[in-house]
Amino acid sequence: MASSIPGIVVTTAGLALGMALAHPAPLHASVVAYTFDILIDSGPLQPNSYSGSFAYDTNTFDLTSFSFNFEGVQYDESDDPDASAVFDNGVFLGLDYSVDTTPRFSFVPGFFDVNDATFVYDLESTAGRGGAGSLTFKRIGRPDVSAVPGPLPLLGAAACFGYSRRLRKRMKISIVPDSTRTPND
Repeated sequence: MASSIPGIVVTTAGLALGMALAHPAPLHASVVAYTFDILIDSGPLQPNSYSGSFAYDTNTFDLTSFSFNFEGVQYDESDDPDASAVFDNGVFLGLDYSVDTTPRFSFVPGFFDVNDATFVYDLESTAGRGGAGSLTFKRIGRPDVSAVPGPLPLLGAAACFGYSRRLRKRMKISIVPDSTRTPND
């Protein structure tokens, strides 16, 4: 048994090395961009349509850019510093963006699905000058693929497997039946 202790140490060290190499890659800032289209289906602006674009950081979901022209006014990400892309378990639900100056409007994310996302507006502070519209989003391009881990985790796992196989082989060889021992020892 004493001869297998160095093997256990080597295997443990190999496992530790493999686990150290198998850690996930650090998160890199990646920006994902979308365009959106709005079709006003209620209120005084019906049947107008609008479009714009936005991008968000995949680590924080905060908007990195926003461009939208509504009723002759150009809006960007600085008009709502708390704006963000909304996700639920990795599923994109829409955009959370609001402006409180007249005309007021909000992008409201869907509750279960991006198809439930809506755009609501109010042209004046008095009632009766508001409405809503449906939103469609289209993703542009692909996310940054540099965050994908390289081959190091696979090499670490292979090293661990090799060390464990070597230890198992050494343990089988070192176990020699002792004919002088009785089953009750």
